[in-house]
Amino acid sequence: MNTRFHVPTKVFGTRRNRGERPDREATEATTPAMLSGNDPVLVDPMLNGISGRTCSYLIRGDRTALVDPGSANAAPRVIEALKSQRIKIDLILLTHIHPDAAAGAGVIARRFPKARIAAPAGATGKLADPSALVLEMKKVYGEKADRLYGFPAAIDRTRITAVKDGDCINLGDRAIEVIATPGHTSAHVSYFDGSTGSLFCGDALGVQLPGSRVVRPSTPPWDFSLEDSLDSIGKLAGVDAETVYLAHFGAARPGPEEIFSRAADSLERWHRSFLKKQEQTDSEEDLSRQFNACLEATLEPIAPSVRRDLESVSPAWLNLAGLSAEQARLNGRLSDAA
Repeated sequence: MNTRFHVPTKVFGTRRNRGERPDREATEATTPAMLSGNDPVLVDPMLNGISGRTCSYLIRGDRTALVDPGSANAAPRVIEALKSQRIKIDLILLTHIHPDAAAGAGVIARRFPKARIAAPAGATGKLADPSALVLEMKKVYGEKADRLYGFPAAIDRTRITAVKDGDCINLGDRAIEVIATPGHTSAHVSYFDGSTGSLFCGDALGVQLPGSRVVRPSTPPWDFSLEDSLDSIGKLAGVDAETVYLAHFGAARPGPEEIFSRAADSLERWHRSFLKKQEQTDSEEDLSRQFNACLEATLEPIAPSVRRDLESVSPAWLNLAGLSAEQARLNGRLSDAA
């Protein structure tokens, strides 16, 4: 815990890359994001115009940090809300760089040119040059990628700091501890504010939306790892947190006492069901059909309205793709070892 990351006083300027689209904040009338709470402040960017799907957090110390600014197409709403409250951002903290969490970082960084960006080691290069991220988004989401999230804008690499497990981020009146939590993706961290007992987990625990205590796993097809996910959940359970905050959505319910066991149990049940259905099917279409039937019948018996909401954030097809990709990698390693 010896490494400390201080927000420096030196200002690094930004420059617009050739071919980059104009800042949407300057060209569109924007409805502000919704702000609620005090410390931390929950910021609902209203992904695709819908509330209660994804959220960012403001930690308002002597310096103000924004955790996971959200998608690029929601960034103008976040900026408008910050302007309305005269809030200046000194630091952007990224738990990971998937588009729903971080694609808006470049847009917000332009609006606050003195702000620094902290991101997991191993992910910072893609923030400076997001071309690989754009290709990954198109590969997963196809032509819908831009409409769903918007494409990330490049960030001057001199403003980006890589953080790792055990680092501390100094906000003046408090220090934010960095906790490595790979699994959802390999470059994923969580942040712990010991002054308030707030633990910001990103997608490390999965998804829990307003109106339900169900925790749905989030296992996207980039580089999901079941073993790392379960290890990270266990690691977070050992943190003395008073409140656990999720990227989807808000404070976990019923609280730290149960959220970690719920997250691990849900992930393990999804994985067991996936392996069983995979053995029984011989095509992706059949696997999807049988898994979704199991999901509705026994695995996740919830109201249709709740399932629709979960599908909008962590769709079963995306999670199945991630589980399938991991299984293919594991099978490949076993084949190589033989």
